[in-house]
Amino acid sequence: MSILKNLPQRKDEQYPSMIIAGAREHGEQPHELANKIFSEMRGDFRYKEFVLGCLNCGECTTGCPAARFYDFSPREMLQVAMSDDPDVLLDAMQEKIWACCQCYTCNMRCRFGNDIAGIISVMRELAVRNGLESAKEVLKPASRSLLKVMTHGTQVSPDMIQPDFFIDWDPKAVSKTGDLIALRKAIPIDVLQVTDSSWEVSMQTALELAQIYEESGVLDMLRSLDPDLVEMIVDIISDWKDEFEEMKEKFGI
Repeated sequence: MSILKNLPQRKDEQYPSMIIAGAREHGEQPHELANKIFSEMRGDFRYKEFVLGCLNCGECTTGCPAARFYDFSPREMLQVAMSDDPDVLLDAMQEKIWACCQCYTCNMRCRFGNDIAGIISVMRELAVRNGLESAKEVLKPASRSLLKVMTHGTQVSPDMIQPDFFIDWDPKAVSKTGDLIALRKAIPIDVLQVTDSSWEVSMQTALELAQIYEESGVLDMLRSLDPDLVEMIVDIISDWKDEFEEMKEKFGI
């Protein structure tokens, strides 16, 4: 009994979910938005697969790289997902969900089989889809990368390939050390000495990717965050469509 007396006691049993989740005290919150996001997450088919329960063991947090440097805990995120309070969810989506490295260490450590990293990804999707300011701030510096990925399939361009960082691409690398021969064998012969061709994307492939982005709703999600970026992407894709139609007509495809 003496041990129990020394344990910290909850001061407020009325909102245990907020205490467990470590959420800050709320002032006026946009409850309508909170309820909408809460409903969307609970209605997502992944929720029942990813959120199974919590033993409160803390193993997920002990192995989390982000927890070492930020006010972030995978266990807290799981408890947020389990909470029945929409405001707790909305609060976590303002900042904490963006600290996750998506390394999935928490998943491997979880004894209960929760997909904690997965449910954080769902929260991030909801933040983007609903145009939260936190998502805008996080993705703002990534606009250039998103543009390159969505139009060319990669954010790395040939001019970024330098021998210091990609020694296996150095034309003289094989003569320097025999250990790199195995690495060079993994590179197709036709791009062995030319980095440009390994980043070429066919027009048809690019347009197929664009169609996937459009039909899957990715462009609509981005439009609420950065309409200028989406306009640039759409303009590039439109030009490609015109060029592709001209190629088809010219070569009788």
